[in-house]
Amino acid sequence: MEVRLREHHGWPPGRIRHGTGSDREALPYAPGLLSRDSRPDRAHTLGMGAVRDDDRVRRIGGWSLAALTLLLFATIPFSLAGGVMSRPEVVAPGPDLWLGLIVAAFAISGAALIQVRPRNWIGWLLVASGLLQVTNVAADAYATRALTDPDQSLPLGLAAVWLASWTWIPSLLLPVIVLPPLYPTGRPASAFWSWHVRVALVGIGLIVLAAATSPGGVDDTVRGTRLPWDAPTWWVWVVGLSAAALLISTAAVTVIGTLVRAIRAKTPERQQLLWLLSVVAAMAATVFTEYRVLFGIAYGLVPVAVAIGVLRYRLLGIEVVLRRTLLYVPMTLLVALVIGGLTTAFARLVPEGPLPLLAASAVVAVLVVPVAGRLRTLVDRLVLGERADPLTLVDRVGAGLEVEHDDPVASMLEAVASAAGTSCAIVRDIHGGVIAKVGEAAEATLDLPLRHRGAQLGTLTIGPRRGATGVTEQDARLVTALAPHLAVVVGAARLAEELARERTRVTMATLAERDRLRRDLHDGLGPSLAGIALGLQAASAAHRIDPDAVPALLERTHAEAEVAVREIRRVLDGLRPTSLDLHGLEGAVRDTASSLGMGHPGGPAFDLKTDALPLLRPQVEEAAFRIVAESLTNVARHSAAVHCAVRLNQANGDLRIRVLDDGRGLSPDAGSGHGLDSMRRRAADVGGSLLVEAANPHGTLVTAVLPLELS
Repeated sequence: MEVRLREHHGWPPGRIRHGTGSDREALPYAPGLLSRDSRPDRAHTLGMGAVRDDDRVRRIGGWSLAALTLLLFATIPFSLAGGVMSRPEVVAPGPDLWLGLIVAAFAISGAALIQVRPRNWIGWLLVASGLLQVTNVAADAYATRALTDPDQSLPLGLAAVWLASWTWIPSLLLPVIVLPPLYPTGRPASAFWSWHVRVALVGIGLIVLAAATSPGGVDDTVRGTRLPWDAPTWWVWVVGLSAAALLISTAAVTVIGTLVRAIRAKTPERQQLLWLLSVVAAMAATVFTEYRVLFGIAYGLVPVAVAIGVLRYRLLGIEVVLRRTLLYVPMTLLVALVIGGLTTAFARLVPEGPLPLLAASAVVAVLVVPVAGRLRTLVDRLVLGERADPLTLVDRVGAGLEVEHDDPVASMLEAVASAAGTSCAIVRDIHGGVIAKVGEAAEATLDLPLRHRGAQLGTLTIGPRRGATGVTEQDARLVTALAPHLAVVVGAARLAEELARERTRVTMATLAERDRLRRDLHDGLGPSLAGIALGLQAASAAHRIDPDAVPALLERTHAEAEVAVREIRRVLDGLRPTSLDLHGLEGAVRDTASSLGMGHPGGPAFDLKTDALPLLRPQVEEAAFRIVAESLTNVARHSAAVHCAVRLNQANGDLRIRVLDDGRGLSPDAGSGHGLDSMRRRAADVGGSLLVEAANPHGTLVTAVLPLELS
């Protein structure tokens, strides 16, 4: 078994987990033993080696006890050889051959369970039960020979009788009362069951004490055998009654409590508990049969079934076996009872003829269909739990859409994983990034697409149930039914994220534009208007003092007014384009190209490619749009191009702009026009650069690099 030592945030400080699957146990460790980078230091290596050595000792001990059990069973034929059981003093028949099957089943199953789960107490209980059973039979066989040999040469015959008088008690009570509360993890499921196990062990100890100290004869095998002491009668009664009270109460609690645990448990514990109850019930059904071999086989299969239930509960299709057994056995009994009872009743009225059998068959035919349907529903509900009704799970998961969550995708994914019982569930976007995750990733997984309104939103990856080797068809169908609900939440979360990002972008752009307007009005238009006001005031004063100076003052005021008008036009020209706020950079570029006739009949073809861009600073976004808009205007008016392509992408912390056309290109004698100067100035204002060059074989290529962050 693989041993893993790792930290887990959900465990208390100072504890680590050991083992795999349901056998992981908390072990104490010294602070600082595990490092966060998981590099094995010396303390870590020594700690892991100690745990492995401890498990190795446990495994060796388990197989040693199993070997001792088989060795003791091998001594029985030697003790009974020579016709010992036919001697006159012997009153009991010899041990049945099926006892070897039971002993071997308990010993080997327990040792195999210890080999895989050395810290699971169930394996030790099975080995101990087999060892106690064979001790009882082997001691009884030896005592029979020792007490009946004519020469009385074998020692400790009476001690062997005493040992055989009580070892059979714990061999039966331990699997019946103590094992179910520990099944399947090897630990009590709660504090109640922990106390229950303690009380049961006290009761077993008291009944063993009463049997070991009881006075009188122990002549079940050899006539006239008595123990060499006489304990007070009151002692046996007090200890025996106390033990009986404890054992009866704990046995009842074990049976009822295990059934309640099976009803309340979730997959896979529910199937494991039902498997145990079914096997025990099948064994109990053979107790009163005349065929002792049949009981031996059924009893011997109990430890095998327990080991399978702990280790590989899906190995033999336990769910299928349980559902069919719980359905067909009651239906068979019902049909047999109805036919037998009605046939007997009708036979009193009509002693002869086939009428009684026909009437009973008709009643069964009418009764069996509704009873079978109802019983099938109850069995499916008992074995499968909520999975028996997938629509209930779909409704429960859908109800989660009405509740507000901080992270709706993670909450919805957890509900889907819980409903399907999967060991892990992961939601990824279309680029493979993890959006939400539940559980640890498994090897055998199933990927399902998440689509909403015809768009691919990502994938849903689910793992198998705990203990299963792969995702079953039923689980796949259930998750497929739940995937559209999850896709709605993923789509809503993505839209909410885009809306928040767009709101942030618009807010930042608005604040930046307001700051620019304030600066322009304060630094440009404000002084011009103040100059006009001073000029008019001076003209009014000159009109009274020096009328000849008025025309000159008015001329200067008129010039100042023209400057103010030009400043207003400059401010208006510098306003942020509305299309940027409405559609973003990509949408504004497309709108500009469409308004210039690109992509329409008679105009150049237009192609725009953009990568996933981050949230741009308003200055960078506006500069990028102005550069692209001016480039497109030049292409539409001067290049006579057939095709124009625009590419916007992010690289090395810069926004890279590329505008390429296949027109006539730059004229060699053409100077730097106002448009090109404006483009270079806008790039320089945000700390970027712009390059205009001839394309190969013809056309023009405009390349701009704008930093995304301020330097």
